[in-house]
Amino acid sequence: METNDNIAEKFNYIGLDLDNIPESIREFEPLDYRPSKYNDEHIYKVYKYVNVNDIQILLTPTNRLSSITEKYGKAVPLYEFLTPDSTENIERHTKFLSMLSNMDIDKIEEIEYEQNRLNKNIPFKVKYAKDYLWQIYYSEYTNKYFMLVTTEDLEYSAFFYVLKKQLQSAKKRKKEKIYVPISYTDYSREYLNRMQISDIENYLWLFTKDWPLVYEVYDKDENLSMHIIGKAYVYDDIQSDYRIILENKEEAIKFYKLLKALFIMKTEVPHHYDIKLSINDKGSIEFNINNKKVIYEILSSFVKEEYLKAEEEKINLIENKTKKEKELDKLQKKSIKLEKDYLEKEKQITTFLECKKTFFGRVKYFFKYKKVSLSKQVDKKEKEQEIKLIRINKYADVKSNYTLEELIELYKQIDKEEIKVTNLDLDIKAIKQKVKNLTDKVKNAVLYIEEIDKHKKSIFEFWKFTNKDNASELPQGKVKEKKEEKIKKVFDYEYDFEDLAIKLDETQRNVLTKEELNSIYLTTTVILKDINKISKGKKITKEELDDIKKLVIEENTLLEKENFDIFAGMAYDNKVKTLANKKHREVERDIFRLLDVNKNTKIADYTNLLEGIINNLKLAFEKIKLPLELSVYKADTCEFKDNKYNIFNLEGKNAIDNILEKNLDRFKLYKINLKENTPIIALTNIVYFENHNQTLPLGMNVSESILLDNDLMDLELKSNQEIKMVSYKNPEDKLSDIEIKTIDVEEYDIKK
Repeated sequence: METNDNIAEKFNYIGLDLDNIPESIREFEPLDYRPSKYNDEHIYKVYKYVNVNDIQILLTPTNRLSSITEKYGKAVPLYEFLTPDSTENIERHTKFLSMLSNMDIDKIEEIEYEQNRLNKNIPFKVKYAKDYLWQIYYSEYTNKYFMLVTTEDLEYSAFFYVLKKQLQSAKKRKKEKIYVPISYTDYSREYLNRMQISDIENYLWLFTKDWPLVYEVYDKDENLSMHIIGKAYVYDDIQSDYRIILENKEEAIKFYKLLKALFIMKTEVPHHYDIKLSINDKGSIEFNINNKKVIYEILSSFVKEEYLKAEEEKINLIENKTKKEKELDKLQKKSIKLEKDYLEKEKQITTFLECKKTFFGRVKYFFKYKKVSLSKQVDKKEKEQEIKLIRINKYADVKSNYTLEELIELYKQIDKEEIKVTNLDLDIKAIKQKVKNLTDKVKNAVLYIEEIDKHKKSIFEFWKFTNKDNASELPQGKVKEKKEEKIKKVFDYEYDFEDLAIKLDETQRNVLTKEELNSIYLTTTVILKDINKISKGKKITKEELDDIKKLVIEENTLLEKENFDIFAGMAYDNKVKTLANKKHREVERDIFRLLDVNKNTKIADYTNLLEGIINNLKLAFEKIKLPLELSVYKADTCEFKDNKYNIFNLEGKNAIDNILEKNLDRFKLYKINLKENTPIIALTNIVYFENHNQTLPLGMNVSESILLDNDLMDLELKSNQEIKMVSYKNPEDKLSDIEIKTIDVEEYDIKK
């Protein structure tokens, strides 16, 4: 319970003397505030530096979630809570004393510290923690700010901070500004109207796949700027914050037009333009089309250049289509001729097969077809008629400028021509196969008839030939069957990780030995560098062994080596633990118990131990194969190929997060596209825990990584690029300064 001394201390802290209330608090000017039904009280769009003396404080017997109409309708000036000169004001004064007794000085100190920092710089994200506490509004009709303090809430630190600052300002006669959101206020529309801002939000969502926040921010000199804040994917699943600042109407209109143009290109002709975004050195967004940076200033010339390219492409397509139409026509004529030839020979062969059934039939066939000579020339070459194409001069009627509408329309024409060319290709492919089959059939028919004619030198030889049991079927043309490629499952981290983790953990429990699992676990510890060193044929130094011994000492496990370990691999305790929200009674693997290093360990002993680990890893890699194709990531400052063994993350974001803690300005990100059946070892739960009690949950809940052996993969560089992302100097403090991290990305494929 608060004592009178404590209340007096809090009065003194905020500087309030009820017997000497400043004129600025006693006087209240009408606000004439009219809430708009189009505004949302819980969405802050405008942030300003406001002079604390310009804020009139009103208290209202409501809570923060009440409607603005109710809060404002019941609000009364602060002065009426400070002067118990009537029955109603006595109740209000009592409420004020209750609020003061619940005031937390530490929270006010936190706000003061925060506002001192905000007074230097606008936050990168504009908003800040607990900005909802301020409840400061603006009346356009009277050009006045006011603060609504909801007395039914329990948090009053922002109110008492403003009151404290007002009292200090009145005493020192010094103006002081605070950085606050203005509640229930819409955009000024000074730079962009509501529809344009809405369009920008939609356009950016298309490119970033994250909904942006648009703020109007006024600096200390009342200068307006628009801040667009959001997240963007800079590489695979790796996201970065971004901030776009538009400092005047011209900049805003240019940015809007650029976004609109890119949006139209992206949605209307998406397969013609590869539009990508990147983060620049200021933490803003840059757009690139086909690896070329695009800004508003070059947009007109870019559209013209693209239009001329598209027109050239259209001309080439028309020429190509004309050639293919000619080729198709030629093949169709050839096909018709082959069909005719084949039908004639098929008729003759059918007649022969029918006639050979009877004596008179054989005689009839012998004399009827005796003098017929067969030509092997099936495909008579036609005289080619040249088709001269009139090429359009693309510079004949070049305009000084082209509109985006003209460019889109031209590409739609190109799309139609491409469909025609594609259909022609399919028709040509089909007719070629048909011609080939007919050619084979005609060839077989000719051979069959020639075989018959060889035995028509005399009626007796022909009689003898027709009595033989020859194949009576006309051989068919061969059709080449195309092997269909097996459709492979594409790994999606969000949906497939859990199933993959369970499958890998189950497999590793079944096929890996205790020694192999212990060795795999040790690769996740500090001795991985020593394992890699031995695997490269290098020697362990005394200093490196001493480092391991030092760690053992720090863990208080350095003992004289015992002759016999009575526990072996059994659990040292039977405590219930939780993993993946499931309880189990398994013991974690321990580096120091597995290493068995003590103060008497020699370099040779440690080397033998590492060689044994490497041998176990070799055996383990022979047993585990990746069941599907997926990509893995590793962020580092050195070349991963320098090591035999490397740990890769299944998610790029996790790889980046791990190295950001090292506060590096530049580092590398490696991506490897693994194929199905690649030898891998997954760092599943069984790698980190024993499972003597058979209670260990299946999955990868300790780590979402895998161990790879470089010697088992034949890699080729697929691509490399440089990306940037925004990082906070203190990730826990969103008001801290930002840093731009530069990441060199190298992507590798496994050779077939």
